[in-house]
Amino acid sequence: MIRTLALSALALGALTPAAFAACDISDTKCAVNGGKCNIKFRNMTGSGSGSATGSPLKQMSLTQTIKVKALKENGHKTGNTLTIYAGDNKTMNVDKKANKNFATIRIASPNMETVKSANMSCNDVKAVLNGNGTCKVFYGYSLYRDNAFEYQLGYSCDSGNVGG
Repeated sequence: MIRTLALSALALGALTPAAFAACDISDTKCAVNGGKCNIKFRNMTGSGSGSATGSPLKQMSLTQTIKVKALKENGHKTGNTLTIYAGDNKTMNVDKKANKNFATIRIASPNMETVKSANMSCNDVKAVLNGNGTCKVFYGYSLYRDNAFEYQLGYSCDSGNVGG
């Protein structure tokens, strides 16, 4: 009996960190109201202004294709990846990603190695789902050490005052 309890406790302990790492969207407005929990991503990398609200990046224009994918805690993707050309938009069904225990959403520019990706945290995802579900992805830079620039993607979402 004690051995069984100890093994059960070990098994539960091994599962606990993964359970807390997954993004739980069950308390968002869309989930509670029985609606679809979607985020529409707009690729605004070709625009030089107007999308960087809430982000520390200085926006500039560099037209590029982006890829948006949900990642598990271990960094492996879960589900399909959205490929979004400059000026276009696509919608991610976050319900499906939640059923596969995603932890974050990565926005990357696969054809431009010098451009760092952006990771949308679970808290940002929830804020967007509690709002209108729209995010603009833009290209920008920040001052790095030794007065060098660091180029990366950023996002600014119309709802929840979210930017990264």
